[in-house]
Amino acid sequence: MIFAAARYAYPNAKVRALRSRRLTAQDRHFLLEARDFSSFLAYLVTTTYGRALPDLEEEKTDPGVLERRLARSLMEDYAKVARSLRGKRQQELVLALFSRFESENLKVLLRALFSGRGKQPVAHLLYPLGKLSALPWDDLWACNNPAKIADLLICNPFGQALKHAIPQYNVQGRLFPLEMALDLSCFQRLKQAISGLRSRSDRKAAKRILGPYVDILNISWVIRLKIHYGLSHEEIVNYSLPGGELLTLSHLHRLARAEDISSFLEQMPRSLQREVGEVRDWEDFHTYLETWLLRLIARLFAGPPFHIGIEIAFLLEKEMELTSLITLLEAKAQGLSPGKTVKKLHSV
Repeated sequence: MIFAAARYAYPNAKVRALRSRRLTAQDRHFLLEARDFSSFLAYLVTTTYGRALPDLEEEKTDPGVLERRLARSLMEDYAKVARSLRGKRQQELVLALFSRFESENLKVLLRALFSGRGKQPVAHLLYPLGKLSALPWDDLWACNNPAKIADLLICNPFGQALKHAIPQYNVQGRLFPLEMALDLSCFQRLKQAISGLRSRSDRKAAKRILGPYVDILNISWVIRLKIHYGLSHEEIVNYSLPGGELLTLSHLHRLARAEDISSFLEQMPRSLQREVGEVRDWEDFHTYLETWLLRLIARLFAGPPFHIGIEIAFLLEKEMELTSLITLLEAKAQGLSPGKTVKKLHSV
């Protein structure tokens, strides 16, 4: 306990300082009730996200530009948390979680390449990763096919994942196999990073928060791949993410076969059934499950603090706040009323 306290005293102090900058209930109220997009931005500039907004008079009517600008706060927090940690294994866990944003930028790159466009037309879609990303981005943007990207990243898990997915990409002629390979690579790295933690309390805390997070993503993916992509249950399960806590492979098979919401609910573990029992629409699952995850995060912060779970919980909490903020921004840009905006938030 003494060693854990010494190891996490500074990182925990850093996280709690960063966490104090969250949007307050009052902030969320005024942002929701803003009469138009300009009023929304005028209030947003008074919050901690305001640093992303200066000198945007010409661009502020473009929500797409602002979305990635606002993400800078999250990327900076990742860098601050990673620097605050002493142990390399703890840093690797943070970097594994961060790699999801590298994956998103690689997807943008692949889509630009697939459609014959360069970087400039899609630059506003890229996360501002900063120095925390060590990938050779300039060289990657110079590649003219996925195979060269895979070769350039061959010493990185992304490169190995792309290499294995390229034959399927060549057969299908679409990016889906490559994009799914990138996502699966991130979560395999995350699972390995958890296993690599030497402290039992670190592993337990990391699984306590990241296990449910992966469960939520797997449920969302089953719904998306089933409803929107029409994949078979075998394909859906093949694309499931490793590292979940409550959902077994058997659960995922049964969920993928479920024909309606009622049968879908019946196939979930009982502990999750209690959380989503009132769901009546496929789009509502994510809202209920995210609320459950936020409660888990709150309980984690209320418990013993000397473990890596505090840092991971903060980063996930900040990410969910950013997602909600971007949804608010898009709703205000579309001129939606507060009532319709709330519905849009619930469908995130």
